[in-house]
This record gives sequence, C-alpha cells and structure tokens, in this order.
Amino acid sequence: MPNGRIEINFDNILDVATRGVRRATVFMGLGVNAALDTEFTNYQLTHLTNIQLVPNVAPEAVSHFKDEFKVWIEANGLTELVETFSSFLDSLHHACLVIKKSKENLSPEQLQEQDKNFEQQGFPNKLNILASSFSSGPKHIEYLKSLNKARNCFTHRRGIVGPEDVAAGKSLSAVWLGMDLFAETPTGEKHMLNEIREGGLHLPEGGTVKVHMVERERVFSVGTPLKFSTRDLAEICWFFDQEARSAVASAVEFAKKAGVTVNEKAI
Repeated sequence: MPNGRIEINFDNILDVATRGVRRATVFMGLGVNAALDTEFTNYQLTHLTNIQLVPNVAPEAVSHFKDEFKVWIEANGLTELVETFSSFLDSLHHACLVIKKSKENLSPEQLQEQDKNFEQQGFPNKLNILASSFSSGPKHIEYLKSLNKARNCFTHRRGIVGPEDVAAGKSLSAVWLGMDLFAETPTGEKHMLNEIREGGLHLPEGGTVKVHMVERERVFSVGTPLKFSTRDLAEICWFFDQEARSAVASAVEFAKKAGVTVNEKAI
C-alpha cells in the first residue's frame, strides 16, 4: 500500500466464490445425474476381481448404492459451496480491514490479528461479523445459515435430520431464493415457463417474458432424510453465486463511504 494507495481487486475476491459455485454445479450435475440414471449400474472401480472389495450384487442392492451415492454427492456439493464461500468471506473481510486501516490508526499487527480471528470463526459468525463491523456481506445471511445447517446434517448425520439440527420442537428449514420464469399476456394472465410441455406454449395475444424472485423453503422433521430436487440444487448454486456478488457490491459501498476512490470499470 505505497503512498497511501489501496489496491483491492474485487474481481479476484469474487472469483474465489464463483469458482466454488461452478465446481459444485458441475460435480453435482455429474454425480446426481449418474445416480438418477437407471442405465448406469457399474460401481466397480476395476475389472481386477482380486482387489474388488464389493462383490457383484443384485439390482436392488445397486439401487440402494445409488441412493446413498446421491446423498454423498449432495453432501459434498453443499460442502464445496459453503467452504469456498467461507474462504471468499475471509478475503472480503481482509479487504474491508485494509480499507478500515487506511482511515483509522490500525497497525499491521492488529490487522493480522483480526484477520486470524475471523478465519477461525464458524460460517455463521463470519456472516455476522461482516454485517456488524463493516455493513458488508451477502443480502440473505439467514438463508445462507439455513443451508449451512443442511450441509452439517449431510456431513455429520448422512442427511438424516437429528435433534442437533433443529431448535426445540422444530424442524430443519433450508431456505434460498429461486427464480420463476413466466410469460404475462396483455390481459394479465401468467404462464410459467420453467417447465414448458412438449409442443411449446401458444399465446395468441402474445406475452412478455418476466422473471420473479421467489423464496424457496424445504422443511424436514427429525428422523427424516434431506431431499432436494435437481432444480433445488441448481437454484441453491445460483443463489450462492448471487449472494457472493451482492457481498462484493456491499464491500464496494463500504469503500466509497470510507472515502476510497473506486474504479467501477475494474469491478
């Protein structure tokens, strides 16, 4: 930071999150589609029978393998989303600290200590600290916290909701923002376009294609398995991407309010 000049590449910070989202999207796509493909039944790593740990089994057992595989893929997909987003929050927090240091008497040692303390926090606390200390971070932190709870359930209880996952007498709720695409006719009729039937949609009077943001929620009681559709998973990935972008935008606003000149074209 020579001559008091601050150089923060927000594109590089954002890339930490969006790269994780792309990985989760592709890997869950490959894994979940394989789990749902009834024609795909080859579970042996090698044709060498002397090192095959699982014998050839009946189709019913293979079906069970694939059910468990889908859970495993979803657990790892959500873990990828949360862990890379957490690393993204670390970078965003550091950027906000550097901005703060430029305007306050914050020593390099203090900056390093605060960075280290932040990195040691859990995912929910990181969201809270960014919001309370810098008025920065994602827009929907409670939604992100709910998805982190689902991730924890997948990771620690194989997706079966336990008492640890819920508040007293309540269920585990996973919430995110989804997107509904629809065509609106001149008379105000709305026709959903998310799943158009074969043959398309005929609108004699024409229509305008619009997008509506919708809160999605899946609620699971204790003892039940977490279940998400392929569309749910795709929307959750998209939601993490949008939350990362909103977090960067909020950090840019924090910089502006601190009197830092921001090169908008570089963001």
